[in-house]
Amino acid sequence: MNFEIKKFDIIASWVVKQYKNDYNPIHYHSGQISGVGYLKVPKDMGETVQKSKTVNHNGKLVLIDGSKKFVCNPTHVINPKVGDFYFFPSYMMHTVYPFYNTGEERRSVSFNARIDDEAAKLR
Repeated sequence: MNFEIKKFDIIASWVVKQYKNDYNPIHYHSGQISGVGYLKVPKDMGETVQKSKTVNHNGKLVLIDGSKKFVCNPTHVINPKVGDFYFFPSYMMHTVYPFYNTGEERRSVSFNARIDDEAAKLR
């Protein structure tokens, strides 16, 4: 489906600076569209705390759909890279896992925006 967004008003924007052990709990935003861009990312996010786990989500953004569905994964894991920018619906739950690298900063810029009512109704 193709459509044109005629209105895009940023209602909030902020910078997140994270260091060793910092994380963002599961949450969602206001508006209709949210976004995150990566300005600084540690070279190494450290080892996973649970050594028995084969997947390491340290410092990664996880978008959460909210419920398990047949043949669909309810989460999407994003490995942050400097210069990458992601847009997603503001109602989408998401979280950032802590990382365990010492001394390096993980910095991102985020925003919430409202779009025109016609485009917001399309899904």
